[in-house]
Amino acid sequence: MKFQSIDEYITSLDENGSKAVRGFQDFMISEFPKVALRICFAMPMWWAGTKMYDGYVAISAEKKHFSIHFHDEGFLSNLSDMLPNCTFGKRCVNIKYDDEKAMMILKQQIIGYFGCLLRTES
Repeated sequence: MKFQSIDEYITSLDENGSKAVRGFQDFMISEFPKVALRICFAMPMWWAGTKMYDGYVAISAEKKHFSIHFHDEGFLSNLSDMLPNCTFGKRCVNIKYDDEKAMMILKQQIIGYFGCLLRTES
């Protein structure tokens, strides 16, 4: 499905998914207010530069979990020890909706990771 806005994306989700995506959007706005949100590959995505592969963070929601996507698989491999209750896919970490501890850890890692990418692009 093709979405034109994050609101369209959120409207398509169930309660858990919409809460997770809205919460992540609020986090990204708070931490990275100058980074514009885009819909790319049918999910909300924040790019660190002018091209997707300059670096990105994205979110998608599924029935039993939500996923945070990154362009850097090396960054993801460093997260596995910190997030033992999460599963990992290609360029993403899957978080169960009720795993607040994992999300707190992940947000701290995103601040350092994405902040570094933004400084590199400046």
